[in-house]
Order: sequence, then structure tokens, then C-alpha cells
Amino acid sequence: MMTEKIVVSDTNIFIDLVKLDLLGDFFSLPWDIHTTDFVISELEIPEQKAAVMAFIKRKKLTVGKLNAEEVGLIVERSEQTRGKISITDFSVCHYAKKNSYTLLTGDMNLRKVAIKENICVHGILFLFDELVKHNILPPELAAETLKQLKEVNTRLPLEEVDNRIAKWESRMRLK
Repeated sequence: MMTEKIVVSDTNIFIDLVKLDLLGDFFSLPWDIHTTDFVISELEIPEQKAAVMAFIKRKKLTVGKLNAEEVGLIVERSEQTRGKISITDFSVCHYAKKNSYTLLTGDMNLRKVAIKENICVHGILFLFDELVKHNILPPELAAETLKQLKEVNTRLPLEEVDNRIAKWESRMRLK
């Protein structure tokens, strides 16, 4: 399978995907998936960490490391935001920008920074779109799983979520 794009995932994407049992599906996309060692350290729930670590062991997830100078820079940037944007968030933002990769995050503050810095950025709904587009997740299952996501993630743009659910459920009715 040819790599379509290279993406850098933030912690919240992994957490949502593990909760929804979609992590394996995520790694089925034709993407080269990266994250940073800060994200791996931030995964505190053993099941979540183990699930992500399994993809590192299978060489499906690349963990980027930052040098001391870069770490100093991201710590400074986090302090400037008074903690609104964490060191971990700045680590994925910096890594994505440095390498011209796409950033995946559900954090609105981080999205705003990424957009200001001309980093291509997407969230979990984009992942659902891509899972359906690549025939990894059937539309009816995507709709049901998005309903579950609404229960566990209260920061979603509800109108966009509901539009997707309606679109995918209408496809089911047309069959």
C-alpha cells in the first residue's frame, strides 16, 4: 500500500480511537503515522498505552524525538500560553511544522496555533471521513461509532457530527 500522507497524532486522537476500538482501523489508513515521545509519555491509562505501544513495536507508528534545543523552545512556548497549550501539544505542533506533516488533534487551542503557523491540521471527524472514504469503516458503522464518540468526547462540533451521522444513515436507507 502506498503512503498517501504523513500525519502526526496528538494524544487526544489516540485516546478517542482506543475508547472506540478504532485504533487498528486508524493504522489501516494509507498513511505514515507519527507522534512524539511526549505523547507516548502522556498516555497514562495502561490499556491505552499498551494499545499504542503495540503499533510502535510493529513499526506502524514512528515516534519522533526532539533535541534539547527544541524541547527548550516548546517549554518556553507553553509557558507563554500560561498552560493553555501543553508542552505535549507544542511537541506535536513543532514536529509537524518542522517536517511539513499534517497534524491531527482535537484540541481547539492547538488547532488555532497550527493554523496560524500554516500547518495542515485536522481532527477526529476528518479521520472518520477518511475511514469511510477508504472503505475501512462502513458508513453505517461510522454513524454508530460517531454516536458513541459524542458520549465520550464533549468537545466535538456537534453540528458537524450530526451532519455526518445523518449523511451516513441516509446511505444506509438508500441500500
